[in-house]
Amino acid sequence: MRPDLLITGFGPFPGIRINPSARLVEALARRPWQRLGWTVRHAILPVSYGPTEEALRPLLAKRPRAILMFGVAAKRRAVTVEIVARNRASRTARDASGRLPKLASLDPGPPILKGRAPMSRLRDLLREAGNPVRLSQNAGPYLCNAAYRFALRGTAAGVPVVFVHIPRVKRMGDPRGIALDPLLAGSADVARRLVLAARLERFPI
Repeated sequence: MRPDLLITGFGPFPGIRINPSARLVEALARRPWQRLGWTVRHAILPVSYGPTEEALRPLLAKRPRAILMFGVAAKRRAVTVEIVARNRASRTARDASGRLPKLASLDPGPPILKGRAPMSRLRDLLREAGNPVRLSQNAGPYLCNAAYRFALRGTAAGVPVVFVHIPRVKRMGDPRGIALDPLLAGSADVARRLVLAARLERFPI
């Protein structure tokens, strides 16, 4: 069955022993989506260049109607909705397996791919739930950006795909982080908006 929504987060990596994006995704997946008649799948991706793509490839092959991706940006103090994925990879930041990417570019495609969603509206949904939030044009040169770009390249033009960076979260390893409940509520609102638009085949939303 074609999933209505794919939600992804990431596992641990150097400097982040407990990844709050994984906890958030697991909490989102437990919400009663079936009451709406929706099929929602989730996955926690490894923070390693080759295995990340290997994990995403079969998920994308199921042709989800919408994709909502999360990662952690521990130095940020706000939730950031990523507008673009750039064709770059850090040659100094090692992944969770200790490896560096072979090249400074990710693929033979263009320098920038735009996320497929009305970013300002998604920002507003997160803000209305009580989160500090802003738009970003820099998803970083690490695995979050790489996964975002891979998902954009691996899906049809009409499929909503968006990546959201979250800061550290209270109750998930850092008392200075943002509150979990508004983050979960706002993320659920974003998920609902993406799925409704995809099911109605009305895009952009």
